[in-house]
Amino acid sequence: MKFCAAAMVLWAGGAWAAGPATVQVSGMVAHPGPVALAGLKQVPVAASFRTMGDEQAHRWSGPLLLDVLAAASVTDEPGKKTHMRHVILARGTDGYAVAVAIGEIEPVCEGKQVILALTEDDKKLAAPRLVVPGDTHFARGVHDLVALEVR
Repeated sequence: MKFCAAAMVLWAGGAWAAGPATVQVSGMVAHPGPVALAGLKQVPVAASFRTMGDEQAHRWSGPLLLDVLAAASVTDEPGKKTHMRHVILARGTDGYAVAVAIGEIEPVCEGKQVILALTEDDKKLAAPRLVVPGDTHFARGVHDLVALEVR
């Protein structure tokens, strides 16, 4: 069973490099499935962060996480302000996953420009990467991003 899961992860990572940039969106959305990233507006973001040994600064570009979620049409439960309950779980091919609260990316709240980067320092990435500007460390920088689950 572990071998099958590892094989699927390797296949998912290789699929992006050969084909168009997509990310699988699931959970509380009206249109679950792959969302093409190249068809969405690309936003430039510059950020710096600390690593174990030094400070790094990079420039990324890619669609806003908010635009990717809009393409999948986030659905809400009935009730007052239920939209603000959502959390997005971003997962890489290696199983690493982080959460981003909807309030962090909504313009009426914090309005962070969290992106699914397709380039870093003007070079195409091998796979999409979640970039969360404003984080002190790059702990929520998910490499080889393949899935977003809206909860």
